[in-house]
Amino acid sequence: MVTSFGWRRVKSAADGFASARKDDGADTGTSAVSSTGQTQSDKPGVTGQRAVMTPPKRRPFMSREMCGDIAAALTVMIITGAAFAATPLADRGVIIDGFATASDPWILICTGFLAGLALAEALRQGGYFHFDQLLHSWDSLRGVVWRWGLTLLSLIALSYAFGVSQLLSRSWLLAWALFATVGLVLGRFATTWVLRNLTRDGRSLCRKIAVVGDDEVAELFLKRAGERESGLLVVARYTAEEMAETGQGAMDQAQSLVEAGMLDDVILCLPDSKSEQITQIISRLSALPVHVALCPDHFWLERGVGQMTTIGTMPLLTVHRRPITGWNNFVKMLEDKILGSILFLFALPIMVICAIAVRLDSPGPIFFIQNRQGFAGEIFPIVKFRTMRVMENGDTVVQATKDDDRITRVGRFLRRASLDELPQLWNVLRGDMSLVGPRPHAIAHDKYYMHIIADYAARHKVKPGITGWAQVKGFRGETADDETMAARIRHDLAYIENWSLTFDLRIIVMTVLAVILPKNAY
Repeated sequence: MVTSFGWRRVKSAADGFASARKDDGADTGTSAVSSTGQTQSDKPGVTGQRAVMTPPKRRPFMSREMCGDIAAALTVMIITGAAFAATPLADRGVIIDGFATASDPWILICTGFLAGLALAEALRQGGYFHFDQLLHSWDSLRGVVWRWGLTLLSLIALSYAFGVSQLLSRSWLLAWALFATVGLVLGRFATTWVLRNLTRDGRSLCRKIAVVGDDEVAELFLKRAGERESGLLVVARYTAEEMAETGQGAMDQAQSLVEAGMLDDVILCLPDSKSEQITQIISRLSALPVHVALCPDHFWLERGVGQMTTIGTMPLLTVHRRPITGWNNFVKMLEDKILGSILFLFALPIMVICAIAVRLDSPGPIFFIQNRQGFAGEIFPIVKFRTMRVMENGDTVVQATKDDDRITRVGRFLRRASLDELPQLWNVLRGDMSLVGPRPHAIAHDKYYMHIIADYAARHKVKPGITGWAQVKGFRGETADDETMAARIRHDLAYIENWSLTFDLRIIVMTVLAVILPKNAY
C-alpha cells in the first residue's frame, strides 16, 4: 500500500514531529504532499518504509469553534469601549423629569454595550465569525462595517421612536461611530493576524485533514489546501481502495493520527462511480471522532446526504461530525478535572480502607490493571480494585456472573457497592477517562462485538466514563446475550448524540441512587 503523509511548510512543522516507521516489512515507496498539494513519490533513501509524522500527544487548548465566540466577545468589547472613549465629547446633559441625560456616562456605556450585542448577533447570523471568514478579514470587512452602520442607524431610529433621542448627543454619536469603526477594522485585522499565525506551519489551530482520492477533484482540493492562508494542513492522502480494504492499513494509520490529535477531517474526493466504496468508507470512518465530508456531486446531493459546509475555500458535504467540540469539549474537560478532583479527595479515605481490605482478604495485588480502548480506540490501562482470584487481560476474558466462584469475599461487596471502580478517578485525572461516558469494555469483548453490533466502534468517539447512561438505565453487570449488549450500545450512542452538562449531572445523580439501591451488580 502506498500512503502519503505530508505537512505544509514541512521545514517548520517537522521539528520534533517527524519520524520514520518501518512498514511491517512491506516494500513500498514513500510519498509526501508538498505545500502546493502535489505528490512526490519514491524519494531516494526511504524506499521500503513509510514516512509517518509522530507529533506529541497533546490537543490544542482552544478550538476553531471557540475562536468565533471569542471574536464575538471582542466585537462587543470594541463597541462598548468606543462608547466609553467618546463620553468626554458628549454634550453637557440636563435633568428631564428627574432622569439624567447624556451627562451620565453610564447611559452611554450601556447603550454601547447593547449595540455591541446587537452587532455581534448580526455578524453571527451573517457567518462573519466563522473561522474561515476570520482568516480573510479583507474579504469580510465591508460586510462588518455595513452591519455596524445599520446597527447605528437602527439605534438612532429607535431613540426617536421612543422619544429618548435627547439621551444621545450628536457629538457623542459621531465620536462613537468613528472610534467604533476604527476599532472594528483594527480588531478584525488583528484577529486575522493572530489566527493566521496560529494556523501556520501545523500550529495548534491548523485544520488537519486527510484526503481520499486520486483524481482531478483530489488534486484541486490539495492545491486549495496548499494555499498559504487556507488554514489547512494535509497530513495524509489515501486512495479509495486503501481506505476500503479490511485488515491493517490506512484505517489504522488514520486512527493513530486521531489518537495523536493530528487529524480533524477526512475529505472524500471520489467520483459517484465509486459510490459503493464511498458508502463503505463512510461506514468505517463513523467509528472515528473526526468530521467526514464529501466533495459533492449529483449522486449525493440528490439523496440529501449530509449538510453543506466549507473547509478552506472548498464547498463540501458533511456526512459525519465529531461530537462534543468547541466550548462543549472545554466544559466537559472542566467537569472532569474539577469535579473529578473533588470526588478523588472525598473518596481517598474510602479507597485506603478498600485497599487494606483487599490485601487482607486474599493473596495477590491490591489493584487490577487491564488494557481498555478509550478515545479514538487508544489503549490505556484502567485501574480497579482486585475483586477476583484471577487476573484476565488477554484475548479471552470471561464476564463475571452471579455466584461466580472467582470473586473474593471482599470483592463481592466491592462490586455490589461499585467501590471497585473508585480508582478510576485517577484515570479521569490522567485524562484517559471521563466521569460520564460509555463504559470501556475488555479489548477481547470489543473485538467480538465490533463484528456483530452495528456502530459498536462509534462509542470511541468520546472518552469512556466511570458511569454512563446505559448503566443508570439498568444495563450494568453481565450482558447475557448479544441483544442486551446491543441495547447497551444504543444507550451509549444516544448519550454521545445528546450530550450536555445537565445530562452529565443527571447521570451522576442517578449513579449515586443506583449505588445506594444496586441492581445487576455482582
